[in-house]
Amino acid sequence: MPQPFANESANQYRIETTRKAVILTMLGGEELRGNVFIHFSSYRPFELEDVSELLNADTPFFPLELENSEVILVSRDRVAEAAADRSEDAFEQPPRETPTPTALLQIVLVGGEVRLGSIRLDAPPDRARVLDYLNALTSRFLTLYTSNEARLINRSLIDRVRPLD
Repeated sequence: MPQPFANESANQYRIETTRKAVILTMLGGEELRGNVFIHFSSYRPFELEDVSELLNADTPFFPLELENSEVILVSRDRVAEAAADRSEDAFEQPPRETPTPTALLQIVLVGGEVRLGSIRLDAPPDRARVLDYLNALTSRFLTLYTSNEARLINRSLIDRVRPLD
């Protein structure tokens, strides 16, 4: 019979999470569909983190609940891309007080695949250059917004970028 103290102690330290549906494309081309577990953001108190925060974390692995309910551990370094329906706001940062400049891009990946979409340039509008933004970016993934999804692209797989505006 379990001891009540052990159960109470375990529940006291349990971290609440929310599931977010994603499609991960691994370096080998395999697609993994399932849910990632999102918890409260360490950057924004009382708000849930987004998928980009989860995938850009420093730890090497994260859990993914597959469609069959099996939970596997996925290496962040082996994820080529992650996609989610924009209606779920899985990659959305909360609205900001001042509008963030955007840039429309064509991204060519290693191997020749092309992605079209826009990025948010986290810079003052008068100094928002794609080159400066990309060179200052330190996160593992770049968030590219299309009309129907947000896509995280592993920066190590970007061959070249063409600004379209």
